[in-house]
Amino acid sequence: MHKPDWTLRVTLPAIALLLGLIAVRPFFDPANRVLAQSARFDHVDIMSASYLYKGSQGLLMLDRRNGNIWFMPKTVDTYQKLTFHNPVFVGRAPFEKLDQAPQ
Repeated sequence: MHKPDWTLRVTLPAIALLLGLIAVRPFFDPANRVLAQSARFDHVDIMSASYLYKGSQGLLMLDRRNGNIWFMPKTVDTYQKLTFHNPVFVGRAPFEKLDQAPQ
């Protein structure tokens, strides 16, 4: 049988103690708190990442603030660089009709 020497007996508890201190530190250090901020475009949902509209492929997006549906065409050039063009208004989803009784 091999006996563990004193360096192993000292090193492993020291490592465990230091890792414990690192794990407990955020609970006692209120200066490093992270504040959540809403994203700039958190109201936009991507409905389809690959949508074909008038012969162009691109993104289909929904603006949840007003129900507008937008299409953003994308192209890939000869150097395999993906570029997006200006968004095109497709239509509006009338969310107000969801409150009405079904007919």
